[in-house]
Amino acid sequence: MESIRQALRQLAAAPGFTLTSLAMLALGIGLSVAMYSTLDGVLLRGLPFPDGDRLITVSARQPAQHVTGAQLTVAEAERAADGTPGLAALGYYWWSGVTLFDGEHAREITTHMVSDGYFAALGVEPLLGRRLTAEDVRENRPVAVLSYAEWQHGFGGDPNVLGRSLDLVDEAPLEVVGVMPPALATFAGETGLWRPLATAQLPADSPQRALRMLLVVGRLAPGVSLAQAEAALTARMADPLVRGGNPGEAWQAAARPFLDELVGDARGALWGAFALAVLVLLIAALNVAILLDARQAARRREQAVRQALGASRASLGRALLVELALLAGAGVVLGLGLAALGLHVLRDLAAESVPRVDGIVIDRGVAAFAVLLGVSVPLLAALAGALRIAAAPAEAMRGGTKGVLGGGGRRRALPVLAMALSTASLVAALTLAAGLWRLQRVDPGFAARGVTVMQFFRVGSEAFVPFTERLLERLAALPGVEAAALTSAPPRSGIGSASVDLTVAARPDNAPVQAGLRRVSPGYRALLDIPLVAGRDFDVGDRRGTEPVALVSRAAARRLFGEASAVGQVVGVPIRGARVDVRVVGVVEDIRNDGLRSAPAPEILVPFAQQPGPAMAFLTRGGAAGTEAAMAAALAALDPRQAITRHYALAVPIEEELAPARFFARTVGAFAAAALLLAVLGTYAVAALRQRRRIGEFGLRLAIGARPRDMAAEVLRDGLGLSAVGVAAGLALAIGGLRLLDLSAVGVAGTVSPAVLAAGIAAMVIAALTAVGLPAWRAARVPPMEALRTE
Repeated sequence: MESIRQALRQLAAAPGFTLTSLAMLALGIGLSVAMYSTLDGVLLRGLPFPDGDRLITVSARQPAQHVTGAQLTVAEAERAADGTPGLAALGYYWWSGVTLFDGEHAREITTHMVSDGYFAALGVEPLLGRRLTAEDVRENRPVAVLSYAEWQHGFGGDPNVLGRSLDLVDEAPLEVVGVMPPALATFAGETGLWRPLATAQLPADSPQRALRMLLVVGRLAPGVSLAQAEAALTARMADPLVRGGNPGEAWQAAARPFLDELVGDARGALWGAFALAVLVLLIAALNVAILLDARQAARRREQAVRQALGASRASLGRALLVELALLAGAGVVLGLGLAALGLHVLRDLAAESVPRVDGIVIDRGVAAFAVLLGVSVPLLAALAGALRIAAAPAEAMRGGTKGVLGGGGRRRALPVLAMALSTASLVAALTLAAGLWRLQRVDPGFAARGVTVMQFFRVGSEAFVPFTERLLERLAALPGVEAAALTSAPPRSGIGSASVDLTVAARPDNAPVQAGLRRVSPGYRALLDIPLVAGRDFDVGDRRGTEPVALVSRAAARRLFGEASAVGQVVGVPIRGARVDVRVVGVVEDIRNDGLRSAPAPEILVPFAQQPGPAMAFLTRGGAAGTEAAMAAALAALDPRQAITRHYALAVPIEEELAPARFFARTVGAFAAAALLLAVLGTYAVAALRQRRRIGEFGLRLAIGARPRDMAAEVLRDGLGLSAVGVAAGLALAIGGLRLLDLSAVGVAGTVSPAVLAAGIAAMVIAALTAVGLPAWRAARVPPMEALRTE
């Protein structure tokens, strides 16, 4: 206890050193702990499923057409689920919805229609009742399993919900047979209900078996690698029975760990942000080492006197270590407090950018990480200097007080390292900012601003086309609405869209072209300001009983017809289980339906009036305040049983795609600002201490006729020389580090542009001049007599 009291007195006697060191340690530890908590909650913590690391998703790819991430056909999914080697279980599913109507209000429940292997692959057991069985799926029984959220919010957590009948609009009632635990939301999101998907009831020659519509989840068998599973699945997809005699290259399977699917492209950005937070901590530790060295240099004479009076090196070293331990402990406490505050901000910023934000907390593991940082970093940074001070009493008694900063390449390396790490942080932040700027300037191919979307799946026995025409008339008449149109799938929605294989009627032996299919009304293209490249747009005359027509995108026209004109050509399109020959009447410009970072994919548009379907999205441009409510009221007036699936502004999906880039740019920018501030402080401390140690030398030189500006120039050269070495090393570190990380989520391709390098160098030059400018100014104004008295 006496040693602790003595250490506290020593720290209290040097408040400048103590407060500055604590502030820097708290900042470094706080940022590192906050990012480690984020990394742990999003990436490192296991999934809430048994052996979650074996859970995979499966998609299809077609290298010849540069298609990736496609859904599987019924034939492919069934073959894959039939005992593929290396898979313990595999299930497939399709997104849908059911509508409940209580006599006054309609409510839609998001639904997964699933095969019997779905729950087996996830390894999840029901909270109540049972899950869907193979018999349920095979016989297409009218049964359903509820999600935990739907059970709580839709049915009040009623423990007697099993056996309850769900009355659906224009569908047979479903009997509730089970309730799933809340953990399943990690995979299924807002899905509220699961029901059987009886694909086996489709005839073997049904064209619907060739539609790419199914999502697939699987579980690897123990000891099986992802590559082995992919090879086995690809072999199943290449089976002639699966391909059904279709021409062209066979599709391949692409397996991906579910955690990667969940996190997406944010993995590399999260690791990069964590690395930058650690860089800030290292810069803080280097600065603390500089301050410790300066303080211990000033105490060398005191240490020597105490040794001369009988104090042992061990006791002096132990006293110093106690001071450092107290400093580290206080840094951990303050750092954890700063991290707790920072996590509130991080969670708010990351809510729409990063999954699993609920897991970003300070738990025992995160606290242990903070203690590890607080104990190891400052002690390791200062231990060598402390031992040198305790071992040099004779030199100190003779007046040797230069300290660690007094000379030597190793000693001058501290500010160089700080500048290098700060430069790397700044270049990384500028690179992310440049990536965000580029993403924001990418043209999606359509005008999203001012467009409101009301999306739903149509129920009821009324014919689709008359219903849509009446609703479009009502929407167009709303106050402020400039235009209204219909589509089966709005751009970037992912709901109601379908992928089909297009064939050219004149060349049936050619490989089919994968394209997205949209049903649209006249005016859809004009409302979204999608340019017409050739031919004509749809008009009200394109209805049932007239020749089937279509618009194709520029990419689809190029894939189908090469350099030949697409207008007037006939294309085969699978629609509602049959192949329909449609005549191309126009070519429209490409849109980026898969994201701003993806190349435009081929698309084909057909008139909704000729090829109607249940998926509907009504778009309006303009409108006064309350347009969404007015649109919902117009729908309810036509059919109060119709529930809305989603109501949103069309610009929202684009903003959501930009959200991760904005989050990481802001986070890394904050880290870079902290790193730059710490590096400037460290460089200033070194320059100021070196200038102070040379006061006597400067005074003598001024007394014998040296010019003050020569003194200032010398201090500037010394400080800027160290900074230049640090900046060069930092540039190399940034360029190498960015190449190692996958930062595609934030629009960064892994290279640093010359403009970013130039901006980073300019910023660091300004920072270095700021850091050494004041010591240089002081060196030029040292009074000779005062300097001689100091010496």
